[in-house]
Amino acid sequence: MRELSKIGVVLLDLAYMSVNFSALTLLAALSTYLETSGVSKSLIMVSSAAYSAGIFIAFLAGHSRYLETRPRLVIPLAAILAGVPQILIPFSTPTALPILRFLQGLVMMCLPIFSSQVGMLFVSARPFYMGVIISGIFIGGIVGETLGPALAQSIGWREAFVVLGVAMLVMAAVWCLATPSWALPIHGAKPSNSDRDRKMRVLSGFTVLWGFSFFPTIWIVFTLAPMMRLLLETTLHVPSNFAALVSRALEVSYALWTVVLGLVAYLVSRGISDPRGLFKRFASVQLASFAISIAGLALIAAHPSREAVLVGAIVAGIIQGTGPTFWSTPSTAYPPELATRAGYMLGLISNSAAMVGPFTTLALQSLSPAAAWASLLAMNIVGVLLTGIGMRMRLPIEEAR
Repeated sequence: MRELSKIGVVLLDLAYMSVNFSALTLLAALSTYLETSGVSKSLIMVSSAAYSAGIFIAFLAGHSRYLETRPRLVIPLAAILAGVPQILIPFSTPTALPILRFLQGLVMMCLPIFSSQVGMLFVSARPFYMGVIISGIFIGGIVGETLGPALAQSIGWREAFVVLGVAMLVMAAVWCLATPSWALPIHGAKPSNSDRDRKMRVLSGFTVLWGFSFFPTIWIVFTLAPMMRLLLETTLHVPSNFAALVSRALEVSYALWTVVLGLVAYLVSRGISDPRGLFKRFASVQLASFAISIAGLALIAAHPSREAVLVGAIVAGIIQGTGPTFWSTPSTAYPPELATRAGYMLGLISNSAAMVGPFTTLALQSLSPAAAWASLLAMNIVGVLLTGIGMRMRLPIEEAR
């Protein structure tokens, strides 16, 4: 019965992610409605950058000890900071859009909580259940892209924003009411010697390196879709419906690879319980994800055609398979009382890529498309190298013994 209850907790986390990201996708899905209401394309781009900045700040804010130890506060707070702006966006002045989107990026405060939660509930199955939860980001994206236009046509685009904004708040309430106390990360945590000791043990060389091992994933995931769109529309001159098909294929591949690679990490680590053994098995799957993704990107770069872009997108999407392995690290490589704090620190380091990756790559694209694609391949290689180095490092949980 408890095992079924654990799975129910994971499904609650998945529902939370899916509902929130269904709503957050509306800005892109209904951008034409926003443009007709007076929001320029350039302002929408600025708002996307503000959203990325909000994600970065989410990990910084969540790293505070006050929030770190209060999951029942963090989860509704994250939903409120995303849901209230969602309701306000269609009724606000265009200049307020970047501010509202920045606040919506703070929804990612929830992810280290879920990571710590899964780490407490499971052992070798951590990456699989993390993959299920993280897939909610992409499931939400697919739902939002489909549901948003349908709602806009049936009840109006402003009302579509409001409906999904309210859904975000309702989902947060359901999560808080339905998640049992024994499934919260704070449960069973051991007190550390001092706040200074906690910070020093998290701010280790391993944390810095492992945080940057996920940096290439964030860089590529935030960049690959607009890069492919530019290639299809400006170089290959394909019809918009094919570009939409490729975009959808990439989203689906992200969702599927996230679950599949999480399952693979679980299968190769069954029967192992020591942190070093688990970490090395999880990291080996992360290494494989980076290596295979190189093939997908190389296919697009070397043979830019409709077919190559479609197949390459599906293969390159395996890079998102690094997500469940990376987010299994806080509860595997760190003492239990440091897992949530470590998650926020790792998220802060890795998500700095969202601040610079898309703009750097698109700037390269304007100068030389070949250089832009080469930069994505280089990012993958960096991921392979950093993951390989990290696998040889001493873990914080080993230092604590």
